[in-house]
Amino acid sequence: MCSVNEPAAAPAALPPAGLDADDLLGNVLLSRPDRLWTAVLARPRCEKVTAQHCERFGLPHYLPLRREVRRYQRRNVEFQLPMFHGYLFVQLAGHSDRELLNVCHRVVRVLPVDALQEARLLEELRSLRVFELASRIVPVTVAPELVAGREVRIVSGPFHGVRGIVERRLKSTRVTVNLEMLGQSVSVEADLGDLEMVES
Repeated sequence: MCSVNEPAAAPAALPPAGLDADDLLGNVLLSRPDRLWTAVLARPRCEKVTAQHCERFGLPHYLPLRREVRRYQRRNVEFQLPMFHGYLFVQLAGHSDRELLNVCHRVVRVLPVDALQEARLLEELRSLRVFELASRIVPVTVAPELVAGREVRIVSGPFHGVRGIVERRLKSTRVTVNLEMLGQSVSVEADLGDLEMVES
């Protein structure tokens, strides 16, 4: 076991609707010609330690977190947990960066990626960042990837501009952003009036 999850700070308000996810991450989620973003599988409960290792060695990385509240002896304790168990995302520039990453001895596997896959991954990570920020004030669910359904764009509210797959439930509509590389998805409730169909 690598680390115990620490209680999170008080939730912050969402940024203004339509704020670009690149701005939210200080322009970290950018494509660079000599580097590729990819998913990295870490040992169980080692995601945060691996992210700290990346920070120490100057490797661009992104560890999506979600807020979870648990009740302990009549009080609520808030945690920031990795959104995808075992995974974080790192931008690597060949063999030397992989060696730096492996120095921490907590990496199980680096998923192979090409330039085309990286472009799709970056788009998904930018949408994922909006969901990460939203998890501070609304429940966000991580689930296996959804294949069926129509692609939509959210046109108003805190998720403005996010594209995802719509899934209808009995009395609510759920919009999902798939992270194809990991075969998982993130979803949130949305009003039908806030959605528009994306032309294929």
